[in-house]
Amino acid sequence: MDTSVPNKSSKQNNMVTKMVSLNRYRESLHQLQSIWDNLSLLGQLSGTGTDMNETRLAFSQVTNNVLDSLAEETLNKTVTAITVKAQVAVDIVVRNLFERTADIGFLATDDNVSGFLIKHAEDMADDDDYEALKDRFKEYVKKYSVYFNIVLLDLEGNVLVQLDENNPISVIHDPLVQESIHTEAAYIEVFRKTDLLPNQDVGLVYAFRVTRDNSNEALGVLCLCFRFKNEMEGVFAELITQQEWAVGLLLDQDGRVIASSDSYQIPIGAKLEKAGDADWIITRFAGREYLAVTKHTKGYQGYMGPGWIGHAMIPLEHAFDDDISSIINNIDNKLLKKVMRSPLLFSQTLLEIPKQAATIQSKLNQSVWNGNIWQKRNSNGLAHQTNFSKMLLWEISNTGFKTQHVIEKTVSDLYQTVVSVMLENSRFFASLAVDIMDRNLYERANDCRWWALTATFQQLLSKPKITDHDKANIARVLVYINNLYTVYSNLVVFDKQGEILAVSNSSYQHFVGTTMDAEWVNRTRSLRSSQDYVVSKFEPSPLYKNQPTYIYSAAIRAENNQVVGGIGIVFDSTPQFSAMLEDSLPRDANGEPIIGSFTLYVDGDQQVISSTMPAFKVGSQFTLQAHLCKLAPGEAAFDIAIYEGRYYAVGARASSGYREFKGPEDAYQNPITALIFIPLGIAAEIDAIIEAEYAFQHNQFKPTTTNASAENAEEFATFYVGNQWLGLPATQVIEAIQTNQIKSLPDTSSILEGIMQHQGKVIPVVNLARAIGAPEDNTPTDSKQVVVIQRTAESSHFGILVNALGEIPAIVLESIEPMATIFANANTTTEGITKVESDNGQHNLLVVISAESLWNKIIEAHKLLEAGEQLPDIPLPALES
Repeated sequence: MDTSVPNKSSKQNNMVTKMVSLNRYRESLHQLQSIWDNLSLLGQLSGTGTDMNETRLAFSQVTNNVLDSLAEETLNKTVTAITVKAQVAVDIVVRNLFERTADIGFLATDDNVSGFLIKHAEDMADDDDYEALKDRFKEYVKKYSVYFNIVLLDLEGNVLVQLDENNPISVIHDPLVQESIHTEAAYIEVFRKTDLLPNQDVGLVYAFRVTRDNSNEALGVLCLCFRFKNEMEGVFAELITQQEWAVGLLLDQDGRVIASSDSYQIPIGAKLEKAGDADWIITRFAGREYLAVTKHTKGYQGYMGPGWIGHAMIPLEHAFDDDISSIINNIDNKLLKKVMRSPLLFSQTLLEIPKQAATIQSKLNQSVWNGNIWQKRNSNGLAHQTNFSKMLLWEISNTGFKTQHVIEKTVSDLYQTVVSVMLENSRFFASLAVDIMDRNLYERANDCRWWALTATFQQLLSKPKITDHDKANIARVLVYINNLYTVYSNLVVFDKQGEILAVSNSSYQHFVGTTMDAEWVNRTRSLRSSQDYVVSKFEPSPLYKNQPTYIYSAAIRAENNQVVGGIGIVFDSTPQFSAMLEDSLPRDANGEPIIGSFTLYVDGDQQVISSTMPAFKVGSQFTLQAHLCKLAPGEAAFDIAIYEGRYYAVGARASSGYREFKGPEDAYQNPITALIFIPLGIAAEIDAIIEAEYAFQHNQFKPTTTNASAENAEEFATFYVGNQWLGLPATQVIEAIQTNQIKSLPDTSSILEGIMQHQGKVIPVVNLARAIGAPEDNTPTDSKQVVVIQRTAESSHFGILVNALGEIPAIVLESIEPMATIFANANTTTEGITKVESDNGQHNLLVVISAESLWNKIIEAHKLLEAGEQLPDIPLPALES
């Protein structure tokens, strides 16, 4: 039995040697191969009548198929896991940086910044102006904590104001100054060594010119310094646990590491081999082999980032460490067994492997069964030879069962590996969905608080009387902001009584002058500081066409810090949440969402916030897999669910916030759970496969190593017809053979199944189920067997069609209860019944049939067929076990 891995490169062979579970099975099969070799030789020497060559070759082919498939799926599991890490590592950062490109453009238009530069140009800026602008920068960074420094430069690169007092610069000569002044783009983005950040090897900076109102005259350059290292630490912490050996990386276009989840394994600045167009590569770094994948960003809303590349690596010796059983330990075993038979997950070839192994074992059992029959008929009283042959036949059958068991266990691991990939994917993508949402809503919490500090709003709302002209100015600013930030459906500014003064969306102009009594408005008036904000419940709002949404709000304050009103920003929840969920769906090899998968956001009251499945309407209650909606913040889980006749892998992750948003010190704590449903199969299809497999009967024969020692004991050859266990004296049996040579007869109601050739003679074949009145089953004839019978040494042979072969027990003849003592007028093929003790101590009822009666039925049936008559019913007496 060849258990090598053919047609593999040396690198791939080396990789396969790292697959612990695969090698465990291969070792078991190697040991069994040695046993098969010995048994084959002994079988030839002993003359047991059992040829094992076909069986060995069949087991070998199935074994190689299943080992190759397990190796492929084991590799696929690891590659899938590190691929999504590499993809998300780059995509989640690009999403974040997209927001930064908007920040620089908006902050560069801030009146406080341009006002300071105008004063500075006129040599009128004093220390108070400097401190005021610095305080404003502090306020900005307190909200948008992704930045650690803000630097304002004049047109020559002189530092006018910067937030980080520990940054020892007074002037910079970096070309980004002139680029920012003259660019036609909306921003300048650099990631390199810059004298703007002398204490860092590289820095990520966003810069743009500050201009005079209503002109393109440059006054200076504003720079936002991004907390790149800090951000990547957070990204990698979400992607890779401390227990994992995988390393998450960002590479520049030259393949140099710019961020690493484990700089001790893969340091910053190292140049790595990229996978290129390959799905994966085996690469060497620092004397160690790694499995690696490389992924380019998909971009976000047309923004492709700074050209970075996602990369993930895992040491080859730890690439396949996962204990699959621990992953699926908490999954309902019945559901797991069903999805492990799904044609959606497995090819027909893989699904057929257990059946192939069982069929091979069944044929082996037939050979051993025939060997026992042959020994019985040809022992010539040589007890020692018979005992040796029985021992050998028992060992052959037992080795077959061991081989079948190893194959079935290997296939089970194969199936579980595939299912575990789906389950882990569902959990991962649920985590991605909730992370995208938290990061997005972090920006919303920042926006409302920062815009509440807009000087125009503060000044105009502080006036004793707000004129229509003032309201128009407020509306102009709101429209400007909303045009830049399209994630909002509407922006509203209201006074301290809750009266709407201006809106950004003209569709809601009729609300201007009306007073809002929403609870979030009342809470806004009670906010204590510029860091505080409130969020409405997810509920229908007239400011969002009476559809459910979140409204983020912050207080607008006068110079004396008194609340004079507030700003409410209406999140465009329907398309925005839908886009987040769509971006979180698992994808196929072509980048398309997996057909049938769907995802949802559900709040703490199990209300649907958003869904890609129309059946789960926004605002409806979500009751499917309710336990997954009650996870602790940051907790993730998965399960298998059945919905609308389909099985799904369901992943869930509870929101835990991003940075300060929903953090321990944030008063806003709104539990949200993301759920991902990945289809595993159609229940009806799976049930049909299982039912068909259950209906298929294999030979159950397990030979005994002992002879009939009791006086008047005789061995009986047994077999199954449906659930009926039948038998007759072993001396009357020639052998069991396959059914592929049966020629059918025209009358299907006859007990005669047909005729076939055996040892050069044509013999009739009895359909034993019809002969004994047992219910007909749907098992194909080619999966059944024919037991060839000879009533006496001189009589003709005939065959009986049975489902499967059974044991060959030794039965004391006096223990057989004759049918005549049970039924006075018994007209049946049954001779008697007896109870036989099995290996587990249970007593099973064996029906002893009469070969003579069967032969008489054949003669009777033949006469009826010649006469064109129908056969009468031949009942089997109801017997109690």
